[in-house]
Amino acid sequence: MKKILLLLCLSLIPLSLLSQEDEEFELPFEDSPLVEESLDYFVLAGGITFDWLMISETNLNSFDQFSDAMKLSGPIQLVGGQGVTGIPWVKNLRLGVFGYGGSIESNIVEETVLMQNSLIASMFGFSVHYGYVPFKNFAILGGVNAGWGDVTFEHYFASANPVEELNPPTTGLISRLEKNYFFAMPNLQIEYAFANFIIIRADASYNMTIGQDNNWTYSRLGTSTLNPDFDLSGLKVGFGVMVGLVNF
Repeated sequence: MKKILLLLCLSLIPLSLLSQEDEEFELPFEDSPLVEESLDYFVLAGGITFDWLMISETNLNSFDQFSDAMKLSGPIQLVGGQGVTGIPWVKNLRLGVFGYGGSIESNIVEETVLMQNSLIASMFGFSVHYGYVPFKNFAILGGVNAGWGDVTFEHYFASANPVEELNPPTTGLISRLEKNYFFAMPNLQIEYAFANFIIIRADASYNMTIGQDNNWTYSRLGTSTLNPDFDLSGLKVGFGVMVGLVNF
């Protein structure tokens, strides 16, 4: 009986040693928690913007009945600037200010006669956006721009004596209509950051006129009820470059 017990004890020794070796072999491969990289969005920057505002040509040319050669055509090109800042206590929220302006024109020059139509627009306001960062240095932002602006329509006519064609026009007439308006602009932007201090962006939005003067100011001399429903509603697309503090 003693021999049997001794044999059983000896048979268990290799198993216990093997078990200890397995435990020692597994120690270097213990799981450690992974540290996830932050995908927060924060900027403090400013820069220049280039945009094109596309309003309907019917609306654009509804001031008068000039010939087709005098019709305005194409988008209004806007150039300006913007400044933006993140809000440290509200994750991924961004506030901004902006201002830009531009014009579109058409003209006819026939011998001693010059006729020109032009539409000039300016926009100023504030913006609020929320940023989503799917991967480092790339962000998608949705939000709204809102503010106020003014629009001016001018018709210019000038004639000169053929003998004095190199001199300023001897007679000229400017007809000017001006009004103020308010707008709201739902906006979507895509941004990419270079070297943590330069951002390039592309954006698309739809400009909606939400209020405007009832009448135009005519040549600063009075008011006009011409074309009361004219507005600058339409699709706006553009791009820009900003420089500053970037963290996304």
